[in-house]
Amino acid sequence: MPELLFYQRPTVLNKDAHKSIRFSPVKDFGFTRDVNSVPLLAIEFFEASRDLPVLFSQDKDGSYFPIALLSLKNQGHDQVDDSGRWQGNYTPAFIRRYPFVLSNDKNVCFDADYVGLAEADLEAAAEGEAEGNLLFADDGAYTDTLNKIIEFVTNFDAEHLRTREFCEAASEADLFKPFVLQVVTADQKPLRLDGLFVIDENKLMTLEDDVVTQWFRKGYLAWAYAHLHSLGAIARLSDKLNTRS
Repeated sequence: MPELLFYQRPTVLNKDAHKSIRFSPVKDFGFTRDVNSVPLLAIEFFEASRDLPVLFSQDKDGSYFPIALLSLKNQGHDQVDDSGRWQGNYTPAFIRRYPFVLSNDKNVCFDADYVGLAEADLEAAAEGEAEGNLLFADDGAYTDTLNKIIEFVTNFDAEHLRTREFCEAASEADLFKPFVLQVVTADQKPLRLDGLFVIDENKLMTLEDDVVTQWFRKGYLAWAYAHLHSLGAIARLSDKLNTRS
């Protein structure tokens, strides 16, 4: 999974170096504008499937991971307006966690280029007019803001692990099959999206009973069918692009 997509200058958060930093939540999602998909957590399949197709891709090691397809373009999407406001009904957690992320050794990191993280203006802070919330208290303790951020990115990583286990189980069961999406735009220009995979429903239905029971208890079975249900959202993306798919 491309963990650091969108992050220009990942920096480890430090209570001494960043004690006066204030954080303002993301309002402008324009930083996502150039991609046509983002990684998705399996637990998100249910909500995302109402609005976005859930497909699978492969990383450089050949491991499968789920993605939310944001558009049928080869590059870019229309889920944000000109001012950067998110227009879709669902915003993937991969986007919502920005500008924070956990490193492999579980340190909280942030994108130092994010405009909503800035050193506090002492004069403005004294007058109660400083924008954003501090991440650290005067004694170096975590503020409620930072605790919520840590909770979010920690839960994200835990669900990322569950998602990876689900994909490994589906791969071991040989359930993935290639899915090529071909689109003809309104001006008759062909577009082709490949490198995508879906779960083969026929093979899913032939799983042994004991495997089905395991998958049901782990939530895998529900995730698989939420993914298959989401394929109907391709038509919605096609309508947005004024295409015939």
